Amino acid sequence: MRIKRRFWIPVVIVAVLWIAKYLLLDTAARPTGTFAIDLDALHRAATSAGALPERIEVERVGEFAFPQAFVVAGGGFHMHPMVLTSYRVLWPDRSIIIDTAMAPEAAKKMPGSKMDEAAYARMQAAIRKADGIVFTHEHPDHVGGVAKAPDFATIASEVLMTREQLTGPKLERGDFPPGALDRVTPLDYQGLYAVAAGVVLQKAPGHSQGSQLIYVELATGARFLFVGDIAWSFDNIRQQRGRPAFARLLMKEDRGAVAAQVQALGRLPEDVHVIVAHDPVALENDLKAGLYRQGFSGL
Repeated sequence: MRIKRRFWIPVVIVAVLWIAKYLLLDTAARPTGTFAIDLDALHRAATSAGALPERIEVERVGEFAFPQAFVVAGGGFHMHPMVLTSYRVLWPDRSIIIDTAMAPEAAKKMPGSKMDEAAYARMQAAIRKADGIVFTHEHPDHVGGVAKAPDFATIASEVLMTREQLTGPKLERGDFPPGALDRVTPLDYQGLYAVAAGVVLQKAPGHSQGSQLIYVELATGARFLFVGDIAWSFDNIRQQRGRPAFARLLMKEDRGAVAAQVQALGRLPEDVHVIVAHDPVALENDLKAGLYRQGFSGL
């Protein structure tokens, strides 16, 4: 009897571990319903009033890494490089910031993190000059830079956070100065919302309560879609495999909704440049292609 128990105990343990790995790390979610990205409607909203922006700039503020299995369901356990970025959309006389990465002290909590202090300083200078600051979603690695702005009161009127972002359970209010978010007027919209000529928001809840797409159309006709963390890697879109079930445990993500969004992103024409927030390979490829410039200029 003891021999049988000794035989079966490790077998059961291995089986349980295999099942847990399959369910938590290997299985991609199926789409829940459909998610529509109407490019014609986005174009109309972007071009309805005013001159379109001239260019986009990016700051690579830092980097960190996650195991590949956390990034793409069924991936291996080698570390997958990730970047922390902030983008600036520029007209001749104004600018809008998209996402603000996170402060160096907060980034230290991320595995394998390294920060570019000069890039972070340029981003902070750009925030102070911006005519608007918008966010793909409310997680600390996207709002953290503005949360730690030296004088939040002077930029509060330019912080354009949706009501869903301001009330999201993953918004780390402790990162902001006391009472700072009380100065921010919630942005409420349905359907599409043009922040400025050439910059349009579309809600895309799933990864977080306040996730949204940010569509940018330049005067050259180039079209960009900032998708935040709907995908952590362009492989999520290319392979049509989102994050594993572990993501739901970690972030309370609606994986079915995200899967529908990833499916919609995979159907976009090639001339729509999808910007995945944390993908260093896609970033380098975009820079080599001249889609936007590295480094915030004129500060």
